[in-house]
Amino acid sequence: MIIKLSQQQIEQLTQRETNSYINRLHELIVRNSPSLSGDKELLARLKDADEFVSIHDFHNQETKTDFLIMNAFEPYFYKTKAMQDWLLNGEESTESEYIKYQQIRGNLVKRMFGGADE
Repeated sequence: MIIKLSQQQIEQLTQRETNSYINRLHELIVRNSPSLSGDKELLARLKDADEFVSIHDFHNQETKTDFLIMNAFEPYFYKTKAMQDWLLNGEESTESEYIKYQQIRGNLVKRMFGGADE
């Protein structure tokens, strides 16, 4: 039996799936970082970050999740002028530019605080 869905039904299912994903991520963040449990804006920030990654065609789910988690700890980091310049004016896709940023950031942290393999 083949089920045919209208475009509106598909959009509703997609929105439910997105909301479920964001709510599960919110619960995970709060469970692992209890200091964020009182953050009344956290869920809204996660939704806003999810909208950003959707608009800018992030494809890798791990990268999307990483982006949202980073936004939990560094609210609206992607809306600062410097990050807008980096992410939106790079030579590659916004997702690739974010990955490069995270790699550089990780390397700087290792240099500053020492890496686990040093």
